[in-house]
Amino acid sequence: MTSSRRQFLLGSAAALAAAGLPLGLASAQAMPGDTKFVFVFAGGGWDPTRVFAPEFDNRNVDMEPGSQRAMAGRIPFVDSATRPSVSTYLQRHSAKTAVLNGVMVRSIAHEICTMIALTGSSAGTQPDWPAILASARQDRYTLPHLVLGGPSFPGDLGAAVARTGRNGQLESLLSGQATRDSDIVVPGFSRPAEGVLDRYLARRSSARRDASSSALDQRLLDDFTLSHTKATTLKDLQYVMDFDGGTQLAGQASVAVQALSLGLSRCIPLQHVGQGGQGWDTHANNDVQQSANFEDLFAGLNSLMRLLETTPGEAEATLAEETVVIVLSEMGRTPKLNAFTGKDHWPYTSVMMTGPGITGDRVIGGFDDSYYGKLVDPATGDSTESGQILSAEAVGATLLALADIDPGPYVSGVLPISGMLT
Repeated sequence: MTSSRRQFLLGSAAALAAAGLPLGLASAQAMPGDTKFVFVFAGGGWDPTRVFAPEFDNRNVDMEPGSQRAMAGRIPFVDSATRPSVSTYLQRHSAKTAVLNGVMVRSIAHEICTMIALTGSSAGTQPDWPAILASARQDRYTLPHLVLGGPSFPGDLGAAVARTGRNGQLESLLSGQATRDSDIVVPGFSRPAEGVLDRYLARRSSARRDASSSALDQRLLDDFTLSHTKATTLKDLQYVMDFDGGTQLAGQASVAVQALSLGLSRCIPLQHVGQGGQGWDTHANNDVQQSANFEDLFAGLNSLMRLLETTPGEAEATLAEETVVIVLSEMGRTPKLNAFTGKDHWPYTSVMMTGPGITGDRVIGGFDDSYYGKLVDPATGDSTESGQILSAEAVGATLLALADIDPGPYVSGVLPISGMLT
């Protein structure tokens, strides 16, 4: 690739982004102001009492020695000298951050809790919240739901979902390296020949659609045209961006922001694997590991927010004004330490959201004296004696409502927490 070609493609991408059009889909109807979503998943089960739940007055909860209650705006949190990045994040972003405490996930098994936290169901067939959010505008984005890390449950919405792969599989497919690495020789075309073939296919599909009188045939050809346009876009994108964000949150964040800025994707899940890749499942030595993990997680979140705040948005000044960041783990941890100074699995957890459309500077829900989640009034978001369980389904319904998607077809028996939406 010549430097002039790279500059041309970068310039083209910038021009389309400035025009409010996603790269390669300039004919799609622009919808300025579409909310974008970044999900950050901390797999293994975090301990909310190390950041989100300052339960210092609850005698049934073992709090971390040396930590103290602090305030970021009107958000109380657990502060510690070992976690400066937590305080930095909350102090800087509290005005547009909501913390949901006492979110029920109905299980203490990792796999089931993960499915419930992300889909509201343990069936394994229900699409997750990012897939639903992305598929609602899949006509507009080349890769509506780009999974850089963490679990993904596409359900019947797989057409909107793409994974980069742990070992750069998406990069290999785009560059053709995957065929060159194959045990079976697969002949390919030169890049100029591919361009000729792509233009031919575009003309033939358009001509066939115009000549067809069958509604089904026209729909299939429309789908083919959209898929072909996305495929040619992706081939050019290999010269514009690197899809391999690695396993560290900061690297994934860089790829995510670039994909959002190019109009490539609407929803991008990332994963925090724990400092040193040790994960969050702290059945032993809970305090040291959880503290290190939270510091590493929030350092990555600070990097993500700095990128969002310094990258131009589609309709707003920056991507930070168009993007909601959701940070969650599939479960919490028991209120008491075990014999190994660890904490075991607990079916109540916390979720943090930062971004537009949220009534920030507040905590939704909470924990009672037994460290169970409190009920919430969906209309206000306030804790109440006779409200609704703050379940994973309610969190998902709230995210869908934030994107103007009817939650009804995806979750039943719960209302979105409309009181936390602006």
